[in-house]
Amino acid sequence: MTSRGTATARTAPTASRPGRTETVVTARGIGMAGAGVALLALGIGLASTMVAFVGLTVLAATGISAVWILGSVQTLRRRYRSARRVVAPFPLVVGEPGAVTVDVDALHATRRVPLLDIREQAAPELTGPRPTSAEVLRAPGRVRLAYALRPDTRGRWPLGPAIVRVADPFGLAWADTPVGAEELVPVRPQVVDLGAAGGARLDGLEQLARGARRASADDAAVREYRTGDDPRRVHWPSTARRGSLVVRADEHSGRPPATLLLDLPGDADAVETAVSAAASVALSVVADGHGLTLAVPGESTVSTWGAEAPDEARAGILDACVDLRPGDAESSDSLARSAHELLRDDGAASLVIALVEPRGERDPGIVSLSGVGAGGRAIALVRAGDHASDTRRALARGGWHCAIWNDLGDLPDAWASVARGTGTV
Repeated sequence: MTSRGTATARTAPTASRPGRTETVVTARGIGMAGAGVALLALGIGLASTMVAFVGLTVLAATGISAVWILGSVQTLRRRYRSARRVVAPFPLVVGEPGAVTVDVDALHATRRVPLLDIREQAAPELTGPRPTSAEVLRAPGRVRLAYALRPDTRGRWPLGPAIVRVADPFGLAWADTPVGAEELVPVRPQVVDLGAAGGARLDGLEQLARGARRASADDAAVREYRTGDDPRRVHWPSTARRGSLVVRADEHSGRPPATLLLDLPGDADAVETAVSAAASVALSVVADGHGLTLAVPGESTVSTWGAEAPDEARAGILDACVDLRPGDAESSDSLARSAHELLRDDGAASLVIALVEPRGERDPGIVSLSGVGAGGRAIALVRAGDHASDTRRALARGGWHCAIWNDLGDLPDAWASVARGTGTV
């Protein structure tokens, strides 16, 4: 027989810790304990056996409550030791609904339906601003908790543990006991399909890149060696000429590899749109058959995906975007350093794509970045703002193909313009 009920998926109290039982004495319990002490003191003071006996009885009730709670928690811990949680889809995506089921199984299943008062702790970034109701399904030896998720913030957010509440018959106290463990659930950024815009492929820019002045043919598909690279991919002729270790990059791809430079803003709200735009562009580039390197100024590591496994590259790109955070006060200097690295590793990527903030013509990062556009192989998406036109003008003078975008809604048209090589130069 299955019964149904409701529970609330709530956030954990700030004082609680996963794995520890939180016990709370109710107002009734505090009142009864105080009354018991007062009656006992009054009975002793008045030499009244009856009043003292009543006080002892009241105190005994509070003692029984404590023993009841302690015994219930111990029984709960012995019988229900773990919870199995399934999140679908996994990982989650901003703005797309998800669902969670949590199964709490008894150590020794019986035909008796457990009457557990169960709820689940969930970060508000996963459940959204509105209260979340959960459905509780009870079966012999098992309790299942099911509720919906409405993720609204990118990142990794805690989910769980399941919380079972036990209370004494007198309502003097209750205890919340965690069952199972907490886990971090990744929430990927929202993306838009840039392929839906006509001509969103990089064909036009590739033709410009093929005719542009670049490094020698041996260097055209190599990049600096990074920890974890397969030693068999080392390109020894280029290594000998450069004096530093380099590896072949996407040499089997029919299309030249690309580097995506993401200039993150410092504002927490603006950074979400920037990350979504970068993820959308990266997915479009990989789907078009290019290998991709994602570089974020200020970050010590870069991520590279080959063109041979587009499905793995797509998952890797979205996962890499989960943990990106706003830039710091030195973001202009970081952007300048990234530009110098692109110039130094000219053979590492035939195409350069940059998503930049409106910084102005004299910003050190923009000045340095403008030197990367020589040869017409670079495109820039400049976010709309007070200095967007100045930023675009500075990059265009350096040979960049530029377009200004404001939000995710107009990103496909901006991308189609620069991908065809028809953006402002």
